[in-house]
Amino acid sequence: MDKKLNRELMGYAEECLQDKKCPLYKKDGNGVIHESYNGQVSALGVSILMIGLRATLAVYYQDEPKSSDKAYRRNLLEVIVKMMNKKRNANFSNAEDFVREVMKGDEKNWKTDVVDCSVALKQVIRTYKLG
Repeated sequence: MDKKLNRELMGYAEECLQDKKCPLYKKDGNGVIHESYNGQVSALGVSILMIGLRATLAVYYQDEPKSSDKAYRRNLLEVIVKMMNKKRNANFSNAEDFVREVMKGDEKNWKTDVVDCSVALKQVIRTYKLG
């Protein structure tokens, strides 16, 4: 990923995190992102490179929110999908639509983009208050 693309993706990540409905924030309204998302987003890219995009998406997608006080990997996918929509001018309504597309299509088309988005999101999350 070159500097221009990274800057663009970091802008998309910032837009997603500035949204009041961003699922990464704790529900207490203090504007604090769950600290565990810092590690989860770091692990996303590594996991994709080690076990593949489909297997990683399966793991992250299955970790769905059951309560509002914990960090769930599916929420990271929701943010990545929003970033992908902006980058590729795609129209995925949620993580489920994206995962279904990847599962039925060629994962090579998406692998680099998802890793790039995860790197940019990781860089931007570090600038926010984590707790």
